[in-house]
Amino acid sequence: MQNRLNALEQWLQNTLQCKELDLRPLTGDASFRRYYRLHRTDMSYIVMDAPPDKEPLGPFIEIGNLLRQHQLRTPTVHAVNEEQGFALLDDFGDTLLLEKFRTTHASPQDAESLYIAAMSALTLIQNNPSAYSYALPHFDKAFIRTELTVFKSWYLEAFLKLKLTSAETKLIDETTEYLAAALTQQPQVMIHRDYHSRNIMLLDDQENLGIIDYQDAMIGPCTYDLVSLLKDCYIQWPISEVDRWVGLFYQASVHAQQYTLAEFKHAFDLCGLQRHLKVLGVFCRLYLRDNKPNYIYDLPLTRHYVMACLESYPALHPFYDFMNERGQLPQ
Repeated sequence: MQNRLNALEQWLQNTLQCKELDLRPLTGDASFRRYYRLHRTDMSYIVMDAPPDKEPLGPFIEIGNLLRQHQLRTPTVHAVNEEQGFALLDDFGDTLLLEKFRTTHASPQDAESLYIAAMSALTLIQNNPSAYSYALPHFDKAFIRTELTVFKSWYLEAFLKLKLTSAETKLIDETTEYLAAALTQQPQVMIHRDYHSRNIMLLDDQENLGIIDYQDAMIGPCTYDLVSLLKDCYIQWPISEVDRWVGLFYQASVHAQQYTLAEFKHAFDLCGLQRHLKVLGVFCRLYLRDNKPNYIYDLPLTRHYVMACLESYPALHPFYDFMNERGQLPQ
């Protein structure tokens, strides 16, 4: 780690022609990337350290440019060294949407204008014609199966220490195939894949939104990012408000209107189930493998979303019974 920091400082000194650096570490995210804030006279930048063998910079740069060309605010890259994995970016400040809501104790009414803005930005992402000229990977059945393997391996087996029976494994496999079929039948659009309150920032004017952490974008189901936003694993809103916000998005989305509203809400719920099962596994992996203990505190809300969806649909009741009996969180 110290060797990378030394190399980063040397690169910055050479790039900026400056010997003295005011470089301050920022709280990390769920990846291998590290971030720093760099103050220089009256300017402030964010410095990204992305180990190239784990977090290549190419997708971050190219997808950021692609989004920025279509009216979305993503950090401008002022300098980059892809070989070493260093980048100098715009500083969007410190106000994540999540922190805005928490520090102001926002009610759904207080938050509504920001959610409407975030959903408007989401329609721009989904309607971006350039997305199809860029070789984004597809959120296909094979990828969905891989993601739900993370749920089985890290949540059920590693975290809960379950020894699954053959009948339980069969149920998990059948549920995986059911969700994979449902999600791949949805209209396919560009998806951010982590479009939630920790990756949307309120910029200095307190009106415009900045979008970050988009480097894992794919072509996938049209409800995916909406689920990430409205059934956020870090903050919960009343289901009546979520339902109403889904309706507002439906009215604005040409992709959503390929369904009836009831069908769209059903598709939204199933996409949420797939995402939240995956996230249960990811949070446990971050806790157990990557020594990031804070994610353990986000398991109860994520599991709540899973159980609420399973309970709502009779076809999923066998999986609900399994999760209720065997998939409970430790007390």
